[in-house]
Amino acid sequence: MYGPPSPTAAVRMFCLPYAGKGASLYRQWWEGSDRRVEFVPVQLPGRENRFRESLVHDLRELVESLAADIAPHTERPYALFGYSMGASVAFELAHRLSDLTGHRPRRLVVAGGTPPHLQQPVSSERRRTDEELMTELRRLGGTPQAALADERLLAFALPVLRADWRAIDEYGYRPTPALDVPITVLGSTDDPDVATEELRPWQRHTNAETRVYVFPGDHFFVDRFPEEVRELLVSELTAEPDDAADRLSKPETVPDRAAGHGDGIAEALEASGRRALGDVDTNAWGAALHDLDAAALMAMTLAVTGDEDGTSVDGLAERLQVAPRHRWLLDRWIASLLAEGCVGRRDGALVATNEAAPEPADDDRVSSACATLGYGDELRDFFLRCNGNLSLLLRDKLTVQELWFKGGGFAVAESTYRDNPMARYLNAALAEAVVRHVRNRAGAAPVRVLELGAGVGATTSDLLPMLAATGVELRYVFSDISPVFLKAARERFADFPFVEFELIDINDGSGPSTPPADVVLSANVLHNALDVGATLARLRRMTADDGTLAFVESSREHYQLMASMLFMLSGVDGRSRPGSADFRATENRVCLTRPEWHEQLRRAGFTPTVTVPDGERNPAAVLEQYLYVATPTGTRK
Repeated sequence: MYGPPSPTAAVRMFCLPYAGKGASLYRQWWEGSDRRVEFVPVQLPGRENRFRESLVHDLRELVESLAADIAPHTERPYALFGYSMGASVAFELAHRLSDLTGHRPRRLVVAGGTPPHLQQPVSSERRRTDEELMTELRRLGGTPQAALADERLLAFALPVLRADWRAIDEYGYRPTPALDVPITVLGSTDDPDVATEELRPWQRHTNAETRVYVFPGDHFFVDRFPEEVRELLVSELTAEPDDAADRLSKPETVPDRAAGHGDGIAEALEASGRRALGDVDTNAWGAALHDLDAAALMAMTLAVTGDEDGTSVDGLAERLQVAPRHRWLLDRWIASLLAEGCVGRRDGALVATNEAAPEPADDDRVSSACATLGYGDELRDFFLRCNGNLSLLLRDKLTVQELWFKGGGFAVAESTYRDNPMARYLNAALAEAVVRHVRNRAGAAPVRVLELGAGVGATTSDLLPMLAATGVELRYVFSDISPVFLKAARERFADFPFVEFELIDINDGSGPSTPPADVVLSANVLHNALDVGATLARLRRMTADDGTLAFVESSREHYQLMASMLFMLSGVDGRSRPGSADFRATENRVCLTRPEWHEQLRRAGFTPTVTVPDGERNPAAVLEQYLYVATPTGTRK
């Protein structure tokens, strides 16, 4: 073990590493142990401070050795945590220590591990070569390229990996009675070795409860989110009742992961979002956002004023040949440019001004800002193409959809709504809210989930594996206004049999053909309402009285969005644009502020319960993109 266990710890958790790793993997947990849970990293032979000892190539031999070391420390409540290879070791240890000492673990936690009965042993005649070991490391991810290229480091690491992987390759599960120990299973969305559908089958190995949690990322998600995993483990262990019989009958729930106000839901959603955010410097986002907006203001200024000395505001739309459907957006630009001092009025004409003018922003500066915000190349190029073609966009000689769906693909949409840090934060927090409610509705089968405006499935793709892992019977309706998106979704989500597909327009008063849903969710959709009050009232009728509504929305129209995505909201073929039938129309805007969303929710019969991120504690709130969670007030009308 990494150090001697504390004689005063209330609960000890013995932590076993993944293949090739030593106990220092959990040093941060060990140093942060408190009176509630003491984390005891377990050092395997042949590595770190036990490097002089022989490596063990047989998993059962390793378990016997570890059981002898750990047994004297099981007189106090203890638990086992195993990561990847360590999951198999911890599972076998749970059986062996129970037999050896008569003391069952309080909980078994397995991370990134395939259930024993699904593992297939490899012939002992087959040995992995160095190149095969390297290929496996690259496939799993998580190992820095510099480490893979360091021959001296590999000379120490490869023998340990070979021994560990040989132990796993030759490990064969021997059917044994199920443990009378609760099992917590941790997995990840993109693990190449352990699919999310392989997490729930761990329940076969216990007569007690099984809880499943899915993190974002690859096989090394515990390395990426060590503090978040540690907090979850503390929550799992400290929430346990003392009576084993109570443990066995306790229903599966998602524990709050941080103490705080209310029932901890806000903290849990914030924690899930932060996990997905990863190691990102959100303090730098404000400056990056300023650069993007400066670039957009400069592009709008040039599009509006050109090289002329001045143009009458009244005749500006005609001179620029602005398409009628985009004139509302031009009015919005002029108001913003005047407010920022980028243009001024001179003798009734609109002219560019040097006072408070936006800073020059070339392609490199925009690229740097996008990199800081974690925006991919597709979204960066979309912004640059829009900024460089504003005159054509205003005249409808080029549509923003052509730039958005360049080449007929969804790459820009994926980059905007899924593949950037803030999108990951919001999607993870939204998924946490949905999964919590679904778990709480377990038993009221099937639990009905309705996603509105699902589009390219950026939110759906992360949520469905997590819902499938709950084991709850579901009916999930993927809806959108476009048959094109539904067709693509049918192919993309064909492996989820509980998903149905339906055309639904949030501005259509007829509503869906489905009964009221237990969960209604959307991401970046509700601002498309012609009349937000009427749409929310319709959503109240779609939501069960004991259900929940969760949605993501931007609460500020940043200038870069005004120079790009807002073109999509101009009505086509004589249709009205979003907000044209409510209070937004007088200001030519689309987004609602946070207080406005809260007020509109209350008027529609909802009670706002959670809004994250918290602007006072999370710098990511500078983007003013939020997840809103609300519950119905009273009964549907």
